[in-house]
Amino acid sequence: MPIPLRWRLLDAETGATAIECTDIDGLFVDREFPVEPAYERYTLLSCVPAGPLLAAIDGTGPAWFGNFLINGAHLSGRPVSEACGPDCYECYSTGEELLDVRVVGQRPAADGSGLLDVDLEGHRRVQDNNRGGTVAPAVSGYRLAVWPAVNGSELEMTPVGDCRDIAGLFHERPEIWPSGPPVTLLGCTPGLTGSVQAELAHVRVDGTVHKMGWGSRVHGRVVAVGPSAVGDDLVDITLDARIPEPLAANERPLWDMWRAGGPTGPNLWAKLDRSDRYLWVRAAAAHRRYAPDKPAGRVYHLDGRHVTDFDAFFCAIGEAINGPGGWFGGDLFWLHENAATGDGGATPGFRMIWHESEVARTHLVSGFDHKSWLPAVTFDDLVRYLGEDGVQLELR
Repeated sequence: MPIPLRWRLLDAETGATAIECTDIDGLFVDREFPVEPAYERYTLLSCVPAGPLLAAIDGTGPAWFGNFLINGAHLSGRPVSEACGPDCYECYSTGEELLDVRVVGQRPAADGSGLLDVDLEGHRRVQDNNRGGTVAPAVSGYRLAVWPAVNGSELEMTPVGDCRDIAGLFHERPEIWPSGPPVTLLGCTPGLTGSVQAELAHVRVDGTVHKMGWGSRVHGRVVAVGPSAVGDDLVDITLDARIPEPLAANERPLWDMWRAGGPTGPNLWAKLDRSDRYLWVRAAAAHRRYAPDKPAGRVYHLDGRHVTDFDAFFCAIGEAINGPGGWFGGDLFWLHENAATGDGGATPGFRMIWHESEVARTHLVSGFDHKSWLPAVTFDDLVRYLGEDGVQLELR
């Protein structure tokens, strides 16, 4: 059987193959994942600090907070400090989260109110609220709160005061991970013309097709067709489309491996750093082979020798359940879904032996996770979550 071309565009409406090609310029961009955040300076204007914020200002508490939550006071006539109900959409939609925040200065408020202007340093969590953080909401002030900095088990907010306004928060920023360059399909079968509305799929050498999802869609028009250096009967096709969420340069070796058939043995991810382990889990999810859950009563063995970080746990449990390169979730949501409800490869209620668990106990400890920008998930957290989801876990 001839080896299939590597990439396939599937018609967005019918799912039929629109075209096949050997490679795609514009899919992998010349950037390394992750992108380091740009730290900014913010000023809480006319602030009434309380709790940990007041302690940071007067020196009786640490200057660093972790994450800082900001919600707009959108109801006229109500004190800024008076919160709405827990399900208020306006509060949610005007909210902002600042990450890895510390207090760096304070002084009497410039408006003569007798309050304080407080300087913070941190960076904004990327989200869509307030037009992506570019436009200040129409509010009379802001309520302030913090997440616990190091306890991932208890994410209760602590109010820390309010302020009249915030300087330095709402402005245009460069995109953290912009769309890719214009797409050129290299070494294609001829025939694609006109408008293209397609979903991209990755094809293994054995012919298995893996759809890549909405972030890798190709929507545009053909603007040029020419001979291809890849083969005499193939063409290169240029489109005015861009991949909305292109892959990073350091993902290409992983995708090359899955193209060839996938990992050939366990723990090939162990030599990677944490960022690349995250990309490993993402590639495993993209190349998941769907099959019924294995029968109840099976015992799974998690090799814990290399579980030195949160993403390593998902590399290891994916292989414990589904073999080398297997996927069993990449975050707590999918861990719960797969363990508690099935469809991840193992019938719920399964037994799992976690070998060399002391490695994870030593490394997955309380602290602030500078990858997720949240309190770290600990070994004890994972053990508890698995137990709550019905996993019969044995630690060795």
